[in-house]
Amino acid sequence: MKLLILIFYILATIDLMLVSPPMVSSSSQEELKLKSISDKTPIIINSNTLEIDQKKRTITFAGCVNAVQDDMAINCDKMIVYYYSDKAKNESSIGSNRIEKIEASGNVIINIPDGNKATAGKVVFYENEGKAILTENPRIQQGLDFVEGQRITIFLNEERSIIEGNDSKRVRATIFPKKMGENSDKE
Repeated sequence: MKLLILIFYILATIDLMLVSPPMVSSSSQEELKLKSISDKTPIIINSNTLEIDQKKRTITFAGCVNAVQDDMAINCDKMIVYYYSDKAKNESSIGSNRIEKIEASGNVIINIPDGNKATAGKVVFYENEGKAILTENPRIQQGLDFVEGQRITIFLNEERSIIEGNDSKRVRATIFPKKMGENSDKE
């Protein structure tokens, strides 16, 4: 679970290198290199199209989206990065503002290096709140163990999660017993 938290944290701390973004509405297999604030390795996002909308303060990746950093990857149909506007500074460039939220939708699969993964129809990360919400049949899997429900909320700064169900989809967890000294949390 900690590695899943790490991938959301990495995406949340993206510092876009778009000081003066080009007016791009679409291109074939656009690649945009992003880097985390910690300057470790770049996040590379590939998609069929890339649209930058300065008025809406969004960057939209669509069509076979693949975001990768090292061995961690998010695949989805569409990813939208939303920015806060800083009216006090009257800033108009997307690259000069903080990320409000990142929304990945359509067959979202988050693969983590040790084989763990999360799947959902939609994942929204809220940077200021330090949380990620997985909806539309969310499931988190660590090895053979998994948990699923109607909605999964991950509180990134607190290392805790809430899995919610409802009348039509109850929370379900499958946990395999571990041998003494065996640790399923591979870090």
